Amino acid sequence: MSTRPAGHGAPRPTTTTTTDKDLGTMRIGVIGLGVIAPFFLSAVEDDPALSLTAVCDLDTAKLTGFAPSVTTFTDHRALLSSGLVDGVVITLPNHAHAPVVADALRAGIHVCCEKPLTVTSEDAYGLMALAEASGTTLFTAFHRRYNTHVLRLAGELPDRADISHVTSRYQERIEEHTGEDRWYQDIERCGGGCVIDNGPNALDALETVLGPLALRDATVGDVRAGVEFCAALDLVTPDGIPVAVDLDWALETGERKDITVHLKDGRVLHADMLEGFQAFKSSLDHEYAGIMAEFHHVVRDGRAEPDRGPHIVDLVEEAYAIGRVKETRLRMAAKEPVTARLVKLLFHRRTDRGMVLSPWESRCVRAGDVHELVTTTDRPAAPGDRVDHVGFLGFAEFPAGAVVERGDTVLGPRGPIGTVAGFDECHAPNHYNILIDTDRVLTAEDLDLHTTDTLTFSGGTQ
Repeated sequence: MSTRPAGHGAPRPTTTTTTDKDLGTMRIGVIGLGVIAPFFLSAVEDDPALSLTAVCDLDTAKLTGFAPSVTTFTDHRALLSSGLVDGVVITLPNHAHAPVVADALRAGIHVCCEKPLTVTSEDAYGLMALAEASGTTLFTAFHRRYNTHVLRLAGELPDRADISHVTSRYQERIEEHTGEDRWYQDIERCGGGCVIDNGPNALDALETVLGPLALRDATVGDVRAGVEFCAALDLVTPDGIPVAVDLDWALETGERKDITVHLKDGRVLHADMLEGFQAFKSSLDHEYAGIMAEFHHVVRDGRAEPDRGPHIVDLVEEAYAIGRVKETRLRMAAKEPVTARLVKLLFHRRTDRGMVLSPWESRCVRAGDVHELVTTTDRPAAPGDRVDHVGFLGFAEFPAGAVVERGDTVLGPRGPIGTVAGFDECHAPNHYNILIDTDRVLTAEDLDLHTTDTLTFSGGTQ
């Protein structure tokens, strides 16, 4: 009789006896029977070195259909004290990983924990210390490191000096992947969104190919009730190879999960993690088999290198520390477009104007305020940068109170003019000079502007 419940794959005859342990078969318990558990259950059943002996879930409906040899529990502590398991797989909502893993390690049980290992770095390193103190194995389950295409790419990587940069996409529609497990979109139970859910697999797969990564920047976006549905991560290898990761939980159709290595001679090496796996989630079968085989190997023989779980938690935590304090959000409109009516035109240009970029990212304008519009090719970026090469468009009146900020796109009656670079305050408090980055110095005559023409400042969405 199958150790899997009905609906968890084709039944296979299996038995569990006291002889299994004597022969070296590792007895496995699974704690948490949510959307990802079936892949662990299949991997355990298909591996002759493993035997499923216990399962646990708070929902008793999920505990039906298992073989008589599999004992069911609704309390993980009862399972851990039962003497029925040598190791457990923990596939629970992220916030429950730390306490349940700790209970297992204290009970002397080896642990395979679904990524992310924990929500916080403090918890992750605490668990590693507990595992060492208790003489047990703590193993983080990153399934994409076993993907056949990722492993192929790692094996064919050229000399690192030939690599220009690396890009990776991990994109899907989250609702298609989580079924009835609504905790993925609950900030309290998940800890975030695509960065903490998809991020660990994407980052671990990249480190499988490239080695250790350090985070340089992170931007989150499409945030719903505190949960981000997209993010962009900027990382680098120790030898300086830039790595860009695009995470998305709101892909319109299908899914994209890949790594592309861009070479300096223009060639690319590519690993599509889903290539050749036609059925939905069918790529996971061989990956979870890899997880369970290596877990057993590490328990039996020890590990060759430290578990990568805490390091990946570090990267995720750093990404949130950067992304959540930024004003910028991807794919989110932060303000309404701002309009201004030209009331005076200017036609001259200068190469020695001596304006200075102010430290302010944005400026509030009151209804009826008039400010001067100045184009520049100097690309000022830091407060105090000097601006000499300028062209003058004129003065514009803002009919309603609004906010103008760096990065706003400026549109004229005949199309885009440029992007707001910032502000110069040499005429304050009378008016600001609103500096506009352009490809060439422009004046009102270059753009064929007329008094009463309306310009629009739109921004806040990337």
